[in-house]
Amino acid sequence: MTKSQLEKSIITDWIYEINKPIFFCVLILIAVGLFISLTINPGTSRYINNNLFSYFNIQALYLLSGFILFILFSFINYERITNISIIMFVGLIIVLFLTLIYGVEIKGSRRWINLKYITIMPIELIKPFYCIILAAVLNNPNLRNSFRNYALSFSIYAFIAAILVFQPDISQLFLVSVIYFSSIFMSGFSIIVLTSIILAGCVFFVFIYLSNFNVQNRINSFLSPNDFDATQTELSLQAIKQGGLMGVGPGNGVLKNKIPEANSDYIFSVIAEEYGLLGCLIILTIFFIISYQGFKKIYSSNSHFIQISLFTLIIYFCLQALIHIGVNIRLLPTTGITLPFISYGGSSVIGMSITCGFILSLSKNRHS
Repeated sequence: MTKSQLEKSIITDWIYEINKPIFFCVLILIAVGLFISLTINPGTSRYINNNLFSYFNIQALYLLSGFILFILFSFINYERITNISIIMFVGLIIVLFLTLIYGVEIKGSRRWINLKYITIMPIELIKPFYCIILAAVLNNPNLRNSFRNYALSFSIYAFIAAILVFQPDISQLFLVSVIYFSSIFMSGFSIIVLTSIILAGCVFFVFIYLSNFNVQNRINSFLSPNDFDATQTELSLQAIKQGGLMGVGPGNGVLKNKIPEANSDYIFSVIAEEYGLLGCLIILTIFFIISYQGFKKIYSSNSHFIQISLFTLIIYFCLQALIHIGVNIRLLPTTGITLPFISYGGSSVIGMSITCGFILSLSKNRHS
């Protein structure tokens, strides 16, 4: 077989084997993110400081890079996913640790690394590899049926959690904790282990609440909005009400001009205002299709590694979207969590692209 024939065969097999509903849903999310960026006024974004690139061009560059990574990671063979993830995970963990020393401080947190031309948030890139690493550890035949796999997986989680506490970044800590809990749940857990994790987690988060003023402020303002400044949340709810069923039209919303973080933390409210309930339902339907198709594959697969990996990746992907939406409609305290592919931010887009690439790779028809 010639090189051109081999390349053609690989591409043909990929087209035949991929889960097409997931593929097209991700493409739609990327297209929506690109289109929404056209309605954001660059002057309202704190990320644009008289740069030659407009908000749209920067977000388009992020989404294009994300799309390329999405395709590349979807080509990775099932047998190589663990090895690639280990290499990437170790490298990114080092970068995450360096945020404590060299990180850029914004609003009292050191979550970002400045690489001169770009600023990255390492935890956003780590999470998809973290899902695969946990699945590999919990499915390791040399560790299964003993507490060694739980001990090793917990050590990995604890190391990441410690860094996030010191940054601090409690919202990401919650997501990382849910990923860990999901992997334990799917691994064929021991009730003793599961109960211990839940109790330890509750105690830990109570401790964080008592010791972190920012966390206290966010939770207290959520529980007692009349006693604290909840302007952003109130504006978000007003925008949603203003949107009604069909919205006020692309670019006609006013929320993005009143909230500095509307292009990231409150982008769902921008969608609700400009595209109405109908636009919101379309977004929710896309996430539902991705989760449904992923869970179908989990149910039909005989590979424990694929089951754990897909379960944690899908839980992470969809939970992040639900948290973002929950904050926007005031069901949850403010978190700073982005809406996958739609909120502004390079690290978030790249991390979610890798996540969906893994989901597409692991949900191929040939995997059983």
